[in-house]
Amino acid sequence: MNFLAELRRRNVIRMAGLYLVGAWLIVQVASTIFPAFELPGWALRGVILVLAIGFIPALVFSWVFELTPQGIKRDAEVPTGQSIAPQTARRMDRMLLVVMALALAYFAFDKFVLAPKPDSTPAAAQASIAVLAFANMSTDADNGYFADGISEELLNILAEVGGLKVASRTSAFSFRGKDTAIPEIARQLGVQYVLEGSVRRQGQRVRITAQLIHAGNDGHVWSESYDRELTDIFQVQEEIARAITSELEGILGKRQVSVTASTDNIEAYQNFLRGRTRFHRRDELPQAIEDLSKAVEQDPDFADAWIYLAATWFVAPGYFGSVEVQPERAKTEARASLQRAAALAPEHAMVLALEGQLRGLEADQIGALALLEQASKLSVHDSNPMMWRGMLLLQTGYVDEAIAVLEQARSMDPLAGINNGYLAIAYLSAGRDTPAEATARRAEALGWDPAIFVFAYDLATRGKREQALAIWDEFIPPPGSEVQAQRFAAIRSLLVDANDADARATLRKLPLEGAIEYLILSRDYETLLEMTEQQIAQRAVYRRQSFWMRMAWLPSTRELRESPRFLAYAESAGIARLWETRGWPDGCARVQATGGDHLQCRAPGP
Repeated sequence: MNFLAELRRRNVIRMAGLYLVGAWLIVQVASTIFPAFELPGWALRGVILVLAIGFIPALVFSWVFELTPQGIKRDAEVPTGQSIAPQTARRMDRMLLVVMALALAYFAFDKFVLAPKPDSTPAAAQASIAVLAFANMSTDADNGYFADGISEELLNILAEVGGLKVASRTSAFSFRGKDTAIPEIARQLGVQYVLEGSVRRQGQRVRITAQLIHAGNDGHVWSESYDRELTDIFQVQEEIARAITSELEGILGKRQVSVTASTDNIEAYQNFLRGRTRFHRRDELPQAIEDLSKAVEQDPDFADAWIYLAATWFVAPGYFGSVEVQPERAKTEARASLQRAAALAPEHAMVLALEGQLRGLEADQIGALALLEQASKLSVHDSNPMMWRGMLLLQTGYVDEAIAVLEQARSMDPLAGINNGYLAIAYLSAGRDTPAEATARRAEALGWDPAIFVFAYDLATRGKREQALAIWDEFIPPPGSEVQAQRFAAIRSLLVDANDADARATLRKLPLEGAIEYLILSRDYETLLEMTEQQIAQRAVYRRQSFWMRMAWLPSTRELRESPRFLAYAESAGIARLWETRGWPDGCARVQATGGDHLQCRAPGP
């Protein structure tokens, strides 16, 4: 009894209670805050361990020492008449009550505010992953297409797992060949986990190594190697996906993963992977068409191959490296491939998006926009449908709406240059120069330079020629040929002086695709519209005319969009019908005039 009384006198019991309640509160707050900063699990365990170790020393300290008016002294050195232990006890009682009140308040806050609602899944929303491009370990460089294809297949499988956010392909693959640390990759992509690996293919056998890394501590969560026949490739993909979801079960919950073989023809599958990778790179597009055509010949029911064959035919004429792909044939082949794809996978987001794009070429802008809206809602990890929707909105003058959609596309795929580029042009069209320049520079850094040049053209035509010239000189790449050198020199001359006769003569010889800069810089809008009308009559317009349409809403091109010829073109392209259905472009209205109906638009601005 005397020992218990001594414990009370020396406030050891009060110290134990105060320490335990305070330690519990610290642990609870840390368990809430640490995940928000993506601190590794050992950080919380370390806090608990330190607090546990400190408990006994705290009790020993309370037994041995006493707080006095002269400071902390050993208990044995304090005369009985001078002890203030009773006053210290009352202070500790008040401190204990305060700490207990804080603990109860936190408990209530955690239970009623932070706790998930029965119908929500916040834990699942925390799970996020990026699938990096797997390294090609084969001696044959052509197998790099196969390695890319396997990586993308895993990405698509994981994207179907409920509650798991998957970084887009373009952004994740942008780190290929770069010595970027995993935590930095995760930071840029906004994910918690990273899947990386390698593929080695020899004959009909393949070795796939995959490893899951936690970005917070750069630690390996799981790794495995698979040595299989090529015919087992779909089974390997399923095993990898199941292993990942099993490792993430604590935050995802149980998830069922199954992979259905998209084709039973392994040769068709390899041709598909090669062609799809070339499509994504927008490189060697004629070869991509050849690869995908072989795939659908080998398996006529291979839906994904038909989808990407249609997509490749559609985009090919818009790339100067694919000049051998004739526009009219491309449109015919894209339509035929898409019809087959739609019969096999009618609700696929890319099927709907491509149908929307082709409807746009066929002057059905109302149907095009409706399909792109539907496709963008279905596509959760591929930003192409969202980006195409934003481009159509920008092309048709709905600038504010285009900005909102293109910001979503950039959010889905932040390291895609084209997403940043068209968003920059949209910002510029809204009169928002500062974010326009920053976003255009970001796009250029990511390999998409049209936006920075559009920014320079717009500045020049607004009279800010020195600023435009500085941007041109900073970013223009070395000319690839003598013809290109002459063209670039002429454009630079027009940035200085829009009336430079020699420069105008040089650029006037170019077809519409190469003369857009000249026509915009010299404000020769009537020639631009005349050339467009001629190409429409010759059935030669395919994609490039849509680019100047997206430049038609810049601050400097108000005269272009107010031309009667511009409204006539909009009517022939089905754009005017869209305006009549959903409203005229931002800040514009139709005006009847003796010289021809035209748009009247206010100057853009924030």
